[in-house]
Amino acid sequence: MKKLFFFLTALSVFFSCSADKEVRSARELARRILPAQAANIEFVREAADTDFYALRAQGGKLTITANNANSMAFALNQYLRDFCHVSVSWYVEDEVPQPAVLPDTPGQIRRKAVSKNRFFLNYCTFGYTMNWWTWEQWERLIDWMAMNGVTMALANTGQEAVWQRVWRKHGMSDEQIRAYFTGPSFLAWHRMVNIDKWSGPLPQSWIDGQVELQQKIIARETSLGIAPILSAFTGHVPQQLREIYPEADIRKLSDWAHFGEEYNCWYLNPVEPLFQQIAGEFLSEQKALFGQATHIYGIDLFNEIIPPSWEKDYLSRVTELTWQSLTESDPDAVWLQMAWTFYHHRKWWTPDIIEAYLSPVPKGRMLMLDYYCEHKEIYPATDAFFGHDYIWSYLGNFGGNTGILGDFREVESRIDRVLAEGGDNFTGFGCTLEGFSVNPYAYEYVLDRAWEKDRSLDEWWENLADSRTGLTDTLSRAAWKILAEKVYVGPTYFGGSPMTARPEVAPKKRLQRCPFNPLAYDNADLMQAWQSLTARELSSTPAYRFDCVNLGRQWMENRFTQDYEDWREAFAKKNLREVRRLSAEMLELFDDVDSLICTQHYYLTGKWIQEARRWGAGEAEADYFEGDARRIISTWGFRDHHLVNYASRTWNGLLGDYYRPLWAEMFRRAEEALRSGKAFDEPAFRDWATEQEWAWTSARQSYLAAPVGDSYAASAALCAKWSAR
Repeated sequence: MKKLFFFLTALSVFFSCSADKEVRSARELARRILPAQAANIEFVREAADTDFYALRAQGGKLTITANNANSMAFALNQYLRDFCHVSVSWYVEDEVPQPAVLPDTPGQIRRKAVSKNRFFLNYCTFGYTMNWWTWEQWERLIDWMAMNGVTMALANTGQEAVWQRVWRKHGMSDEQIRAYFTGPSFLAWHRMVNIDKWSGPLPQSWIDGQVELQQKIIARETSLGIAPILSAFTGHVPQQLREIYPEADIRKLSDWAHFGEEYNCWYLNPVEPLFQQIAGEFLSEQKALFGQATHIYGIDLFNEIIPPSWEKDYLSRVTELTWQSLTESDPDAVWLQMAWTFYHHRKWWTPDIIEAYLSPVPKGRMLMLDYYCEHKEIYPATDAFFGHDYIWSYLGNFGGNTGILGDFREVESRIDRVLAEGGDNFTGFGCTLEGFSVNPYAYEYVLDRAWEKDRSLDEWWENLADSRTGLTDTLSRAAWKILAEKVYVGPTYFGGSPMTARPEVAPKKRLQRCPFNPLAYDNADLMQAWQSLTARELSSTPAYRFDCVNLGRQWMENRFTQDYEDWREAFAKKNLREVRRLSAEMLELFDDVDSLICTQHYYLTGKWIQEARRWGAGEAEADYFEGDARRIISTWGFRDHHLVNYASRTWNGLLGDYYRPLWAEMFRRAEEALRSGKAFDEPAFRDWATEQEWAWTSARQSYLAAPVGDSYAASAALCAKWSAR
């Protein structure tokens, strides 16, 4: 009896400490997000088989009861959104509005999750958005993830330090290892086995600095119920290993994105004993540096490249051996695989090939990310991934492009369908955005649908209007009603606007990295929403002021697109007068957009460059990081590279110094050609283009690193100006 007493006491203490830990994490989040009211918020842990929360506010006090810290954080966000009209941004630069009092709720609000998995991030996000982040920026993002119910997130930061330890064991020098890595902005594609060496060598200061950052990321994510998804060995090795192990089967993989053989990756055949050795060494070193916070590993074989063979037996054997190498080190491992691989090379990844590739991994031990479901769902064509667990994901953004895009009605319909028909192996929702875009609420909506539906889409939009503005207002609601019903009605796609692309004179010719698709909506409707939002200054919340700028920026970009179509027709008809008029108006639009976006930190090239430079240990390294930061948002590779302008974005500095000179010179040459009666010399214009010069310099130009001007005033003035045209 005494032994039983001590056992029960110890068990009670264990659960009490565990509960205290969950509550403590939630309290700390509340203090970071809502310091003015954190003392008036009580968190209570209640065990449950399913994630849930219950909240009640009365007399200025809020009580949140939930099963863990993640559900508590989600509940707090729901309360702030629904009752305080507060929008919490994923950017630390956006201060969270602090309510003077905590308003009462109409009794207790209770809600439970309908999906256990809520995934966030994309390998590319580490190159297009988070390359230069410090802990303060990561801290807010992790809070945002928890407050939106995210339970698993990619955690690739600091991976190069692990590999450096491994490759040292195999006789490689630090100089060789650092030359094998790409520059910081391109590490995502090195990790995905696409390219080696590009924009390198990687400085040692970067490798060392990322370790401490990753340790903080993992600790905070774990404390808030977010499983950090780490990596495992895929067979990707440095070329030098061929010299160290000449008897091993190490071969060059296919070219990726036209980079050329110099940058191709090398692949170690999994049948080699060396494969198992390296796999174990990597997981051991990773655990030594970052602990064992999770048993889920991101592994993507042959992403966007051609495997050594398309034979089903070969692919099946590769998967079997890769899985074996993983479970030998971690018997509890789960393999996380993105289905983007199957979509990108869908001509070859047929259902029978996919089945052969997936079949060696036991059911319940592989988790598929259906990556781009708003456009193409893979699960219906593969018998729901042949029984493997999967997550329905919304991509929504490519390369950090800054366009207002998305069809919420279609997304709602597809989510309803997968919830009803997705099968028992459908396990949740994910957001696989390549870069942080101007549509954060798209991801908030998808993650919200992982919980019991508590309102219609129309009601959700109305509530969004209130939380963005910070109050209930007819003008704000009218603007967002237009956006919901008439603007957010088109698909997401690659590319930005013509304004952020290299110009062409030929009518209807597709611009590089710009789809030039017709708008899915009438730009007059966007103008009406912009007018409604700026008719008077509604509030001072960061979300409202951003929206004023964002709508205006998009309207002017759309006007530019229409002008450009008209310009190309006028040029083809040799109408010099109209060409001149439209050229002048388009340059005016460049200047007006630039004067508007400089009022928001979202749109500052200078901020991006400053963040890159601060990682440098001295001026030489700062210059290197600046050049790396410039390339990823401009040429990506070489001047005429396949990915030029892939990450195009309407940013102050980039717009004025990178894109505008291209367009101004094209206009000048076009007018000269019309006056002289000669054809426009396209090759000469391409040779002149300044893209390469801008991308490869480290001029330390004084681009704005902080917003300048009043967002509302600038937006209202430009709205009045262009609505009168």
